[in-house]
Amino acid sequence: MDLTRHCELCDNQKTSLKNGTTCGLTDRKPEFNKTCTKIELNEKFENKLKTVNIEYDKIKRTKILTFTNFGIFITIGLIVIIGGYLFGKYVLESGVISTVPIIIMGIGIGPLGMAFGTLNSYRQRNDVAKSKKDKIDEILNVYRIEYDIDIKYGKEFHGTQEVFADLKVKGMR
Repeated sequence: MDLTRHCELCDNQKTSLKNGTTCGLTDRKPEFNKTCTKIELNEKFENKLKTVNIEYDKIKRTKILTFTNFGIFITIGLIVIIGGYLFGKYVLESGVISTVPIIIMGIGIGPLGMAFGTLNSYRQRNDVAKSKKDKIDEILNVYRIEYDIDIKYGKEFHGTQEVFADLKVKGMR
């Protein structure tokens, strides 16, 4: 395990471009076996824990919207592609290999790209947020620290959402 991940939660962490992460108490790089006996999990820890959990929760809240958009755009794309095929086959009676049906079917690829783009974007953001949360949870498990976080959303002003997080930590020394 990367020892600096412990330091990222600790109020004693010092960072510099020259030395990287060092302990504010010893002025040395982290050097402990499994847990740090001098770790201070206070304000920095709580802010990081709240931020990571809020970010993950916000992404999870967009899951239904993301899959709905995926379904809608897939449907639109397939309808346009099938419509172009049927237009060429039955209306123009020239077969599918003509310019107009091919253009119509090509236009149908746009919504397919939008559908998969939306889905891939959601999956990437979800994976990154879950990874950040899992890394913090892994460190907290080492210290036998458990937490409950209650996230509530308030009003939205000009695209900025009010978020309230009530954090209860158990097992801290």
